[in-house]
Amino acid sequence: MIKGTNKYEKLEQSLEGYETIETLSKKLMIDRAKAIYVIHRLRKLGFVKTSYGVGKKRVYYISLKNKQKGISYTEIINKFAPVGLVSSEPYYIHGRIPSYEETLIYAIKKKDIRYLIASLALFRKITNWSLLYRLAKKEDLVNEVVALYEVSRKVVKKVKRMPKRFINLAKKRKTKKSRYIIEHFSSDDFKDIEQKWKIYIPLNLADLEEYKR
Repeated sequence: MIKGTNKYEKLEQSLEGYETIETLSKKLMIDRAKAIYVIHRLRKLGFVKTSYGVGKKRVYYISLKNKQKGISYTEIINKFAPVGLVSSEPYYIHGRIPSYEETLIYAIKKKDIRYLIASLALFRKITNWSLLYRLAKKEDLVNEVVALYEVSRKVVKKVKRMPKRFINLAKKRKTKKSRYIIEHFSSDDFKDIEQKWKIYIPLNLADLEEYKR
């Protein structure tokens, strides 16, 4: 078995990226128990961050960057999402912790269905609606935010009411022609919200089953 901190630091370089216990066992040609021990040692050195994939399966992101005390938007989302996200290129922020409002805008800008599903849980944590509006306005995403908020109110528990001022400002920005969050994707189940805000929602109720558990 590998011994010594320096050897584990060298091992980290060869394992850079995403691994599960199974892939790590195969890559290092070791049994499951030893693979778990390797992850344990790498985590103690600060090289490992854990997320959850399909079926709550643990996925380990191994990288020297993890030791630099940065935090990614994906990590913040995963604290609240019913199904964890795995990003092949996580964006790390150093020296500060991004707000939930900033993280929500990041998730919408990803234009990725997985991120949109996971980000609905962030509406439970939004407290600075003024900040959210400023960020959304800057990215021209005000109506997208309101539309997704209304979806979240239907499927996510304990989402607080959006201030009337935010809603009224969004109404003023509503366009005559509907637009997509993700090109060519629209909903079969949220037509009322789509028509109300002129935003095509790339989600259906079947996509949000995890929120019911």
